[in-house]
Amino acid sequence: MPTYVDPAVSNPNVPPTEFRRYRRFVSWFVFTFVLLGTAYMLVSVAVTISRRYQAVPLGSPVGMQATRADVESCYDELSDVVEGLQKYLDNSSTLMAHYDAAEAQRWASDRDFWLGQWKASGARCQYTAPRHGPHAKEWEQLAIIHTDLRDTEASYTKELIRFGQAEAPRLDLLRERLESVGRRIATSAMGAATSRDSGDTKP
Repeated sequence: MPTYVDPAVSNPNVPPTEFRRYRRFVSWFVFTFVLLGTAYMLVSVAVTISRRYQAVPLGSPVGMQATRADVESCYDELSDVVEGLQKYLDNSSTLMAHYDAAEAQRWASDRDFWLGQWKASGARCQYTAPRHGPHAKEWEQLAIIHTDLRDTEASYTKELIRFGQAEAPRLDLLRERLESVGRRIATSAMGAATSRDSGDTKP
Protein backbone atom coordinates (compact mmCIF):
# COMPACT_ATOMS: atom_id res chain seq x y z
CA MET A 1 0.00 0.00 0.00
CA PRO A 2 1.57 3.35 -1.07
CA THR A 3 2.44 5.76 1.68
CA TYR A 4 1.50 9.47 1.36
CA VAL A 5 4.41 11.83 1.84
CA ASP A 6 3.83 15.50 2.59
CA PRO A 7 5.65 17.61 -0.06
CA ALA A 8 6.55 20.17 2.58
CA VAL A 9 8.44 17.43 4.45
CA SER A 10 10.04 15.67 1.51
CA ASN A 11 10.97 18.96 -0.18
CA PRO A 12 12.06 21.74 2.20
CA ASN A 13 11.75 24.29 -0.62
CA VAL A 14 7.97 23.94 -0.65
CA PRO A 15 6.52 26.33 1.97
CA PRO A 16 3.97 25.03 4.47
CA THR A 17 0.30 25.87 4.07
CA GLU A 18 0.42 28.41 6.88
CA PHE A 19 3.34 30.23 5.25
CA ARG A 20 1.54 30.31 1.89
CA ARG A 21 -1.49 31.85 3.55
CA TYR A 22 0.71 34.45 5.30
CA ARG A 23 2.46 35.28 2.03
CA ARG A 24 -0.87 35.64 0.25
CA PHE A 25 -2.10 37.96 3.02
CA VAL A 26 1.03 40.12 2.77
CA SER A 27 0.69 40.31 -1.00
CA TRP A 28 -2.93 41.46 -0.79
CA PHE A 29 -2.04 43.94 1.96
CA VAL A 30 0.74 45.49 -0.12
CA PHE A 31 -1.48 45.58 -3.20
CA THR A 32 -4.29 47.28 -1.26
CA PHE A 33 -1.87 49.79 0.27
CA VAL A 34 -0.41 50.70 -3.14
CA LEU A 35 -3.89 50.96 -4.65
CA LEU A 36 -5.16 53.26 -1.89
CA GLY A 37 -1.99 55.36 -2.05
CA THR A 38 -2.33 55.80 -5.80
CA ALA A 39 -6.01 56.73 -5.46
CA TYR A 40 -5.18 59.29 -2.75
CA MET A 41 -2.47 60.84 -4.91
CA LEU A 42 -4.80 61.12 -7.92
CA VAL A 43 -7.54 62.70 -5.79
CA SER A 44 -5.03 65.18 -4.33
CA VAL A 45 -3.84 66.19 -7.78
CA ALA A 46 -7.43 66.59 -8.99
CA VAL A 47 -8.33 68.77 -5.99
CA THR A 48 -5.24 70.93 -6.49
CA ILE A 49 -6.02 71.45 -10.17
CA SER A 50 -9.64 72.21 -9.35
CA ARG A 51 -8.64 74.82 -6.79
CA ARG A 52 -6.25 76.45 -9.23
CA TYR A 53 -8.57 76.60 -12.20
CA GLN A 54 -11.89 77.26 -10.50
CA ALA A 55 -12.99 80.16 -8.34
CA VAL A 56 -14.12 78.63 -5.06
CA PRO A 57 -15.39 81.17 -2.49
CA LEU A 58 -13.86 80.66 0.94
CA GLY A 59 -16.99 81.62 2.86
CA SER A 60 -20.62 82.63 2.59
CA PRO A 61 -21.34 85.32 -0.04
CA VAL A 62 -21.70 88.83 1.31
CA GLY A 63 -25.22 90.16 0.80
CA MET A 64 -26.52 93.65 0.18
CA GLN A 65 -26.84 94.33 3.90
CA ALA A 66 -23.12 94.02 4.56
CA THR A 67 -21.99 94.40 8.15
CA ARG A 68 -18.77 95.76 9.58
CA ALA A 69 -17.53 92.19 10.02
CA ASP A 70 -18.19 91.58 6.30
CA VAL A 71 -16.16 94.54 5.13
CA GLU A 72 -13.35 93.62 7.51
CA SER A 73 -13.24 90.02 6.29
CA CYS A 74 -13.27 91.14 2.64
CA TYR A 75 -10.50 93.60 3.39
CA ASP A 76 -8.40 90.79 4.89
CA GLU A 77 -9.17 88.53 1.93
CA LEU A 78 -8.19 91.21 -0.59
CA SER A 79 -4.97 91.80 1.38
CA ASP A 80 -4.12 88.12 0.89
CA VAL A 81 -4.79 88.52 -2.85
CA VAL A 82 -2.39 91.48 -2.98
CA GLU A 83 0.30 89.49 -1.17
CA GLY A 84 -0.29 86.57 -3.52
CA LEU A 85 0.18 88.78 -6.56
CA GLN A 86 3.39 90.21 -5.11
CA LYS A 87 4.81 86.71 -4.59
CA TYR A 88 3.72 85.68 -8.08
CA LEU A 89 5.46 88.69 -9.63
CA ASP A 90 8.62 88.08 -7.60
CA ASN A 91 8.76 84.43 -8.66
CA SER A 92 8.11 85.36 -12.27
CA SER A 93 11.26 87.48 -12.37
CA THR A 94 13.32 84.32 -12.87
CA LEU A 95 11.87 84.09 -16.38
CA MET A 96 13.58 87.37 -17.19
CA ALA A 97 16.96 85.71 -16.71
CA HIS A 98 16.26 82.48 -18.59
CA TYR A 99 13.06 81.44 -20.33
CA ASP A 100 12.65 77.68 -20.69
CA ALA A 101 9.70 75.32 -20.99
CA ALA A 102 9.85 73.96 -17.43
CA GLU A 103 10.07 77.42 -15.88
CA ALA A 104 7.27 78.68 -18.09
CA GLN A 105 5.03 75.80 -17.01
CA ARG A 106 5.66 76.51 -13.33
CA TRP A 107 4.98 80.19 -13.93
CA ALA A 108 1.70 79.37 -15.67
CA SER A 109 0.64 77.21 -12.71
CA ASP A 110 1.42 80.04 -10.28
CA ARG A 111 -0.63 82.41 -12.43
CA ASP A 112 -3.61 80.05 -12.45
CA PHE A 113 -3.40 79.74 -8.67
CA TRP A 114 -3.45 83.52 -8.22
CA LEU A 115 -6.34 83.94 -10.64
CA GLY A 116 -8.25 81.42 -8.54
CA GLN A 117 -7.64 83.53 -5.45
CA TRP A 118 -8.72 86.70 -7.22
CA LYS A 119 -11.91 85.15 -8.61
CA ALA A 120 -12.82 83.57 -5.28
CA SER A 121 -12.46 86.89 -3.51
CA GLY A 122 -14.70 88.63 -6.03
CA ALA A 123 -17.28 85.84 -5.98
CA ARG A 124 -17.65 85.97 -2.20
CA CYS A 125 -17.39 89.70 -1.51
CA GLN A 126 -19.18 91.05 -4.60
CA TYR A 127 -17.17 94.26 -4.44
CA THR A 128 -19.04 95.97 -7.29
CA ALA A 129 -22.49 95.47 -5.71
CA PRO A 130 -24.00 98.81 -4.62
CA ARG A 131 -23.91 99.09 -0.86
CA HIS A 132 -25.04 101.85 1.46
CA GLY A 133 -24.23 102.71 5.03
CA PRO A 134 -21.18 103.86 6.97
CA HIS A 135 -18.78 101.69 4.93
CA ALA A 136 -20.03 102.54 1.43
CA LYS A 137 -16.79 104.39 0.57
CA GLU A 138 -14.69 101.48 1.76
CA TRP A 139 -16.65 99.05 -0.42
CA GLU A 140 -16.14 101.36 -3.40
CA GLN A 141 -12.40 101.47 -2.83
CA LEU A 142 -12.20 97.71 -2.41
CA ALA A 143 -13.97 97.29 -5.75
CA ILE A 144 -11.47 99.58 -7.49
CA ILE A 145 -8.51 97.77 -5.93
CA HIS A 146 -9.91 94.37 -6.91
CA THR A 147 -10.28 95.48 -10.55
CA ASP A 148 -6.87 97.15 -10.66
CA LEU A 149 -5.19 94.01 -9.36
CA ARG A 150 -6.46 92.03 -12.34
CA ASP A 151 -5.41 94.78 -14.75
CA THR A 152 -1.94 94.89 -13.21
CA GLU A 153 -1.51 91.13 -13.48
CA ALA A 154 -2.74 91.10 -17.10
CA SER A 155 -0.37 93.90 -18.11
CA TYR A 156 2.60 92.25 -16.40
CA THR A 157 1.81 88.87 -17.93
CA LYS A 158 1.54 90.40 -21.41
CA GLU A 159 4.95 92.04 -21.08
CA LEU A 160 6.53 88.91 -19.63
CA ILE A 161 5.26 86.75 -22.48
CA ARG A 162 6.51 89.31 -24.99
CA PHE A 163 9.93 89.29 -23.35
CA GLY A 164 10.03 85.50 -23.27
CA GLN A 165 9.23 85.26 -26.97
CA ALA A 166 11.34 88.16 -28.25
CA GLU A 167 14.08 89.09 -25.80
CA ALA A 168 14.91 86.02 -23.70
CA PRO A 169 16.37 84.04 -26.67
CA ARG A 170 18.51 87.06 -27.53
CA LEU A 171 19.72 87.29 -23.94
CA ASP A 172 20.62 83.57 -23.97
CA LEU A 173 22.60 84.09 -27.19
CA LEU A 174 24.48 87.03 -25.69
CA ARG A 175 25.29 84.94 -22.63
CA GLU A 176 26.66 82.11 -24.81
CA ARG A 177 28.80 84.55 -26.80
CA LEU A 178 30.18 86.06 -23.60
CA GLU A 179 31.03 82.61 -22.24
CA SER A 180 32.82 81.81 -25.53
CA VAL A 181 34.91 84.96 -25.20
CA GLY A 182 35.75 84.01 -21.63
CA ARG A 183 36.94 80.56 -22.72
CA ARG A 184 39.19 82.09 -25.38
CA ILE A 185 40.65 84.49 -22.84
CA ALA A 186 41.33 81.63 -20.43
CA THR A 187 42.94 79.53 -23.19
CA SER A 188 45.13 82.46 -24.28
CA ALA A 189 46.25 83.06 -20.71
CA MET A 190 47.18 79.40 -20.26
CA GLY A 191 49.13 79.47 -23.53
CA ALA A 192 51.05 82.56 -22.49
CA ALA A 193 51.89 81.03 -19.12
CA THR A 194 53.15 77.85 -20.79
CA SER A 195 55.35 79.87 -23.15
CA ARG A 196 56.89 81.79 -20.26
CA ASP A 197 57.57 78.59 -18.36
CA SER A 198 59.24 77.07 -21.43
CA GLY A 199 61.39 80.18 -21.96
CA ASP A 200 62.59 80.20 -18.37
CA THR A 201 63.74 76.57 -18.53
CA LYS A 202 67.56 76.35 -18.69
CA PRO A 203 69.44 73.38 -20.06
